[in-house]
Amino acid sequence: MVLMSPFPCALAWGSALTVIHNDAYRVLLGGAADHQGRAFDALWEQSWESMGASVFKVLQGQGSLIEDAPLAVYREGITGKAWVSGCFSPIRDDGGAVAGFLHALFETTASVGACHEWRELAQSFDARLAQYLADPEHTWQLSPDVMLMLDADLRVRTANPAWHRLLGWDEAAPMQMALPDLFHPADRTEAQLTLMALVQGHAAPPFEGRVRHSDGHYCWFRWTGSAHQLLPTLVGRNITADRHEVQRLAEAAVRDSQRMEGVVKVAGGLAHEMNNVLSGVGSSLELLERRLAQGRMERVDEYVRMARECAQRAIGLTQNLLAFARSQPLAPNPLSINRLLEEAEPILRQTLGAEMTLNMQLDVAPWPLQVDPDTLRNALLHLCSNARDACLGEGNLTIHTANERLEMPSEGPEALPPGDYVTLQVEDDGHGMSRQDLARVFEPFYTTKPLGQGAGLGLPMVHGFVQQSGGQMWIESAIDQGTRVVMMFPRYQGTLPDSIAHDATPRQMQSERLLLVDDESNLRGLMKEALVDYGFEVCDVPDANSALGQFRHGGPFDLVITDIGLPGGFSGRQVARALRMMKPEQKILFITGYTAEPVEQSLLDEPGTALMFKPFSLQMLVEQIQRMLQA
Repeated sequence: MVLMSPFPCALAWGSALTVIHNDAYRVLLGGAADHQGRAFDALWEQSWESMGASVFKVLQGQGSLIEDAPLAVYREGITGKAWVSGCFSPIRDDGGAVAGFLHALFETTASVGACHEWRELAQSFDARLAQYLADPEHTWQLSPDVMLMLDADLRVRTANPAWHRLLGWDEAAPMQMALPDLFHPADRTEAQLTLMALVQGHAAPPFEGRVRHSDGHYCWFRWTGSAHQLLPTLVGRNITADRHEVQRLAEAAVRDSQRMEGVVKVAGGLAHEMNNVLSGVGSSLELLERRLAQGRMERVDEYVRMARECAQRAIGLTQNLLAFARSQPLAPNPLSINRLLEEAEPILRQTLGAEMTLNMQLDVAPWPLQVDPDTLRNALLHLCSNARDACLGEGNLTIHTANERLEMPSEGPEALPPGDYVTLQVEDDGHGMSRQDLARVFEPFYTTKPLGQGAGLGLPMVHGFVQQSGGQMWIESAIDQGTRVVMMFPRYQGTLPDSIAHDATPRQMQSERLLLVDDESNLRGLMKEALVDYGFEVCDVPDANSALGQFRHGGPFDLVITDIGLPGGFSGRQVARALRMMKPEQKILFITGYTAEPVEQSLLDEPGTALMFKPFSLQMLVEQIQRMLQA
């Protein structure tokens, strides 16, 4: 086995450790032929210091391994040094005693030499790199920060490449002026004092200042100076991005604070107005209940009227708040602004009063709009009411319409993109507003009217409506110069539909079957009672699961009326989809007070689908149902 192995192997046997080796082992020993039969310790006499411990260990019955051990070898008549790895394995006789050992080797001189060469190369590279980095010239050239040297007149004697890279100045340009002249005027004094201290050999703390770029804008730098050189040295780190980020965060914090102040103001104003409204409703109903209990019918109609008026005020309050928040549910329709103004003229004149003059200056061919007509009428009523109060009931109000084409984006924070727009202006010759009032007119619950004469929601409502309609609104006014309100709406690119007249008086129906789904039990009961009075057969349920069960087992129904927001995890939208899977032609009327996720337009565009926003009168509900059943 030893003689046939391709690796250098030798057997040391007996008490004299007589060696028997193969040819590969002989090559490692130098190629001489007289090593057979020699003692192992004599064979490795020159390397015994590194090898002897392993021999004694293996003779005690313990194998050992050596790696990259240096050995003195005799080759071609020359004694040299080699590195080997190998093992010593004990060989036992029949009695279990160690009778000798096997010595197997392979030379690692080449790999050890390669490792030494790589190590020397790495050390050489590290030394050259340290020398390179220690050279100030390289730091000067490679630094991402501006590095300057100043003379006694605070002029830049020399600058590193970052000076040109970050500030655009040629190396010779700054030498024509003192460095403080390049600082922003607001930072120049501090910079000059700090630089003078450095020139005089004094220590100076770091400071931040803006330096003018060659193109004229300013960049923020944090400057650190050293007076321990032949010439004072100044190092500047560009912190423009950091300053902008700090400024952005500060502005965001201010906006958040202002937003919270606005929320508090809106909540307080809403609580005040709603308390007044609820007090009126509660008091009217309390007196109505007492009179009915007493059997007295006098003034009952008046109590009902007062409760209804308070309810209408509450409706207007919630609609104005939603319009201000641009969350008001709108039903935009294509319309002619001139036609709407002509139809609204009688009520506008009634709002202004007999002592006010209304002038209509209408474009002969205004472009069509697509806005919510009812909300636009309400906005005009608000503006007319404000104009009447500003004129103290006597004055002139002019309503003007015109087409306008924007070639460039409009000015202001709510800039409109280029395109075609219709301008609607409402102008009065009243007492006008101060600049302070003009800056706050769109704040909710801010009013210049005496206490109790205005809630401060009219202009915010109009402003929110215009923005929600894709337009822009602004106000021009000055003390004793009157007020002009300007609204711009995008042009509707389609054609106006023919107006369809319909009878506004609900008629008695012929027992059509309705499924009513609403979780508000009081409202559901009132709607059911009113619909039964008009001849409908009504089945009412409080949630989606009940609606699906009733539709499956209690149908068919001519119309399903469902609230969008329902309890139990299923919305009115999901109810509608499920019902139309069972009956694709099912007519569905959605009703909702407010939803953060509006009904998809694709669902509303399906035949037999409509949407109504609470609050609505029972008569309006009946009219809508009749229109859908007759369609």
